[in-house]
Amino acid sequence: MKINSTGMPAGNLTIDKSKTVKEENPFNVSDKLAGSSSGDSGLMKDLKNLSELSKNVKTSGETFVDLPKTIYFKTTQNDQYSLGDGFDGSRDIVAVGSHEGAPAEPYHFIVKFRELKPDSELGNLDTYLLLDMGNGTKTELPDGIKGKTEKPWQLAIAAYDNKNVNVYDDKGATLDKNKIVKNVKYDSAKSNLEFDVDKGALRERGWQDLKGMDMQVFTTKDFVKQPADTIDRAPDKPWAKGGTMSRQLNTNPYENPDKIEDWGGKDIYFVFTDRFSDGDTTNNINVDKKDLGKFHGGDLQGVIDKLDYIKDLGMSSIWLSPTMENQDFFVNENNAGYHYYWPVDMFKVDKHLGDMNKFEEMISKAHEKGIEVLLDIPLNHLAWEHPLKKDKPEWFHNIGDVQNWDDPYEAENGSIFGLPDLAQEKPEVYDYLLNAAKFWMDKGVDGFRLDAVKNIHFPFWSKFDQEVHQYATEKLGKPDFYLIGECFDGRVDKVNDYQREDMDGLFAYPEKFVTHEVIAHDGSMKKLAAVVDEGNKKYQSPDLMGGFIDNHDTERFLSACGGNKDKFKLALDFLFTINRIPTIYYGTEVAMDATPAPGQENVGWPATSRKDMEWGKDPDMLKHFTKLSNMRNNSEALKHGDFKEMWVDDQVYAYGRNHPLEEGIVVLNNGYDGQQRDIPLTPENRLIKDGTKLVDSLTGEKVTVQNGKIHVNLPAKGARIYFPEI
Repeated sequence: MKINSTGMPAGNLTIDKSKTVKEENPFNVSDKLAGSSSGDSGLMKDLKNLSELSKNVKTSGETFVDLPKTIYFKTTQNDQYSLGDGFDGSRDIVAVGSHEGAPAEPYHFIVKFRELKPDSELGNLDTYLLLDMGNGTKTELPDGIKGKTEKPWQLAIAAYDNKNVNVYDDKGATLDKNKIVKNVKYDSAKSNLEFDVDKGALRERGWQDLKGMDMQVFTTKDFVKQPADTIDRAPDKPWAKGGTMSRQLNTNPYENPDKIEDWGGKDIYFVFTDRFSDGDTTNNINVDKKDLGKFHGGDLQGVIDKLDYIKDLGMSSIWLSPTMENQDFFVNENNAGYHYYWPVDMFKVDKHLGDMNKFEEMISKAHEKGIEVLLDIPLNHLAWEHPLKKDKPEWFHNIGDVQNWDDPYEAENGSIFGLPDLAQEKPEVYDYLLNAAKFWMDKGVDGFRLDAVKNIHFPFWSKFDQEVHQYATEKLGKPDFYLIGECFDGRVDKVNDYQREDMDGLFAYPEKFVTHEVIAHDGSMKKLAAVVDEGNKKYQSPDLMGGFIDNHDTERFLSACGGNKDKFKLALDFLFTINRIPTIYYGTEVAMDATPAPGQENVGWPATSRKDMEWGKDPDMLKHFTKLSNMRNNSEALKHGDFKEMWVDDQVYAYGRNHPLEEGIVVLNNGYDGQQRDIPLTPENRLIKDGTKLVDSLTGEKVTVQNGKIHVNLPAKGARIYFPEI
């Protein structure tokens, strides 16, 4: 293996010395390390432990070459500067990409928009690309546009429409646009702009083949001299930051630092600690494993013991239920706080789980195995026995329990089941909660699951989220510290309100509710497609939303569908192939249900979905689960590809996952009978075309695209997940 000057592995392609590489598509080259199963990929960053790779370089008769670089980066959407002229979606940047190509080929760039209306570029959209090869001097924006860049640029390309382009350098000169820029095309069918840049102009300014360069992208409306959108995250847009654009991307994927957007390629395994694994019986205080309402002994040592199991599932992160010192019982010993959502000390580990040393050991060992840790942190309330309830009564709301959960005032100021409800709008309460968050961040966690977000004073979140991100970036060196919230609500608009406040993602409850209605209870696939489409249009970052089919607050899916494992597999097929982060409740992989033990029918919350982990319960389901997780981990299309609906009727739902490096097509049948459909390709399909042979990743079945369509034979309650045959 050849190692380049950056210390990076030089590429993943093994080439016979007598053969050459043929590229038929400008993006059809992968920078991913062959055989990698890591879920930590954003911007194709699938490489880990690079120093170890360089130490193990071996020579052989094969030749390994460094490949041209490709990136495809998805930005936040619905966050452009609104002009209200009907073309805001046409100026809203949702992705940018670049591909180096062979030395004699031009550098290819792509900018994707949320909704590029036909002829938007004729009066309502100009797009600018700023490039720096390492010697940039200019920070002012071209064409007299107000604002500046935080880092300098050398070359600016202004694409006004398909025929009119300008090119500027950082010295103020207007360059020969006909020589430098070719093949400019705004394409409303694909909702994107593509163009080529001559590499000679790049090399003249210091760029070297196979090296990266920094790029920034922004849009404007014709003759409106201010950016309408940039690739900055929503809180960092120039109109919120004194006119400054701050985010740059490097065209070499390995040169980009970790980013929040990387989480779109990961997955989450929810460890409900008390019911997962009892690794240390010495802390089994008040344990009764026969009673679902009492402690069962699961602890941090149990999590440590099962890290290899979680890794083998293909999971790249765990969501850990709260670890804070907790109130043991409420009212009587039949109502135990085994869930740890009743904190009495936000700065200690509960005795049932271990101690702070054990917590830090768990974090360290998870990181050693490439597993990140999201800690569940309750910020809405404290326990009845928390000292602050007595010492600081003014810190709490006192309007009684929430009666109307859809009334924002009640939801934010009322108590949940009588728990003392914190007044987060008070500065001293805010500081207390922020300090608690920073305390656990300093212990090494990689993100928080934020409990009951719609029950907390709404303005709290914007400030808290931004300060947590700032602390993670500046103090801990973790710009990818991930915040995912729980808004228990079936309305997409309501859930999206919180993502707009700099919460990276939320659990996609609207899709969870509809998945139960449609797949578990035989509803129309049109309804499932509709809620996915609504989320994809409205969520600020659809790819950072947590998709799930059940959790500790809902009925387990297998029970919801009456034990029908074909339905259960179909729900998992859907979960692992849509553009959401698959979030798995412990035991889902072995088909755990909510069937209670005799005498426990009315114990537990809810529907006894919090039973002890049933290790090895269903090997067949485990095999299906790991096939799906490994498939996703090794697919750029499933981790970071755009989502495109291709077909929907009452029984069948088909969609494409399209990435410049790879495309996949998913077809789901919710009917009780086999189905056949001819699924037409879409303009977004550039790699899959007539004559392409597709292979179903679940069965190995093959089909060839003919006349722009894929003829699919679907089993009852079954799926096909197609990728081009290699």
